[in-house]
Parts: sequence; C-alpha cells; structure tokens
Amino acid sequence: MAPVLSRREERLLRSLRQRKTREAEGLFLVEGVRAVEDLAASALPIRFALAASTLGDSGRGRALLHLLASQGVAVHETGERELAALADTETPQGILAVAPIPSAGLDDLPMDAEPAVIVVLDAVQDPGNFGTLARTAEALGAAGLVALPGTVDPWNPKSVRAAMGSTFRLPVVPADWEGLSQWLSSRGFATLAAAAGGEPVPDPRPPRAALVLGNEGAGIGDETRARADRVVGIPIRGRAESLNVAAAGAILLYELLR
Repeated sequence: MAPVLSRREERLLRSLRQRKTREAEGLFLVEGVRAVEDLAASALPIRFALAASTLGDSGRGRALLHLLASQGVAVHETGERELAALADTETPQGILAVAPIPSAGLDDLPMDAEPAVIVVLDAVQDPGNFGTLARTAEALGAAGLVALPGTVDPWNPKSVRAAMGSTFRLPVVPADWEGLSQWLSSRGFATLAAAAGGEPVPDPRPPRAALVLGNEGAGIGDETRARADRVVGIPIRGRAESLNVAAAGAILLYELLR
C-alpha cells in the first residue's frame, strides 16, 4: 500500500462528484471491485486508488491489489468508514479509483467495418438509461456513443456505475449538432432519429448510420428532427404508448447491426 492519502487527494475525491471539478481536472471517479477491475483491464491509466484495509482479506481483493501494484498504481489504505465518507455510494465495496476522462473526438470513432452505427444521445438525462445504452452499444458492436448538449455527464459516478465498464472501452464523444452533422455527412452516414410513430428501420439497412435517441420525456429535439434523414420507430401493437429510451434504443440498434 502507498502512504496515507494527501489532503489534496482527499479533497479531489470529494469534489469529483461535481461535474465542474471533473471537467476542470479531467478526471472521474470509479467505485467498487468490479468497476476497478474493468478499469485496470482497459487502456485508461489509473491516477491513484484508495482501498479499505480489509480489501485484501478476500482472494478477489488481493488479486486486484496485486494487479494495481503490477501497473505501478499508488493504492492508499484507509478504514471502511473513511472510504464510505469519500464515496458517492453508501457501500463503495472496498475501493475507489481516479482516472483521466478519455479525450475522444469524432475522428476516434472506428470506421473499419460495415455496418457502422453510432449511437447519438440527444438530452438523455437518466444515468441508468445512459449506462444501459452504453452497455448495449458495446455488446451489439456500435462504433461509439456521441453525447449532444443536455445529455447526462457520461463520467458522473452514477453513469459510470450504470455503464459497468463499457465506457472504459467504447469511445464516448461530446459534440454539438453543427460539428456532428458535418462529420456524418462527409463520411456517408444516414441520420436516423428515433421517435414514436416513426417508420420501420429501412431495408436494406444503411451501411453507415447514426441512431439518435431523445430525451426520456420530450423525445428528440427540433434540431434533431430537422437534421434527420429519416425518423424511425418501433411498431407498437399493445396499449402502451411508447417504450423506455433504453429499450427502444436496444431494439433499433439490433435492427441496424444484425
């Protein structure tokens, strides 16, 4: 274990719950053994970690500490109560880690294979929905996620937990419509905006598509609708008026990538 946590590091851990600090420092917080395992297995470096003194009592905890040590990560030791006071959750599961927010841009999205699909989030605000969509995008083979203005911060602790490691591996790119629209057009992408009452996914499916998913309550914005090449939707046969954005996104993404 490394020396005691410095006061600056302690203040940083507390303040990384706030978006303005994450953006100013370019860092985010990861909590729990599983999440830190995923982080350590990714290409993202770990700035430092804080572990409960009891973490090494389990085989999995010892293995994680050995892995972090092999990567040269400074792991500070503390008590479980002190760890909980610095965490975003009530039960942080033994360890916190700090890592740099990836500086991915649109040109970092992989375009090697087709079909190539990018998931674009237009003011999706719930961290749980964000995380589910990130996991689905990674699982189904999307090229990446683009977060338009008004979307929940991908790097807030709740979003990070909900994504369950997917955002450590899948490119997550902040963008506005002006820059995104030009980039999509220059690379031959069809922009498909999801909305209730939209047309079925076109057949044949476009080899390159940007699937835009809107806000949980308001749906896609006016600018998104204006920039879309097509508005797509899922036929509703029952009495429900619509689907949760994460569920709808999963179905449409599967249709585009199958």
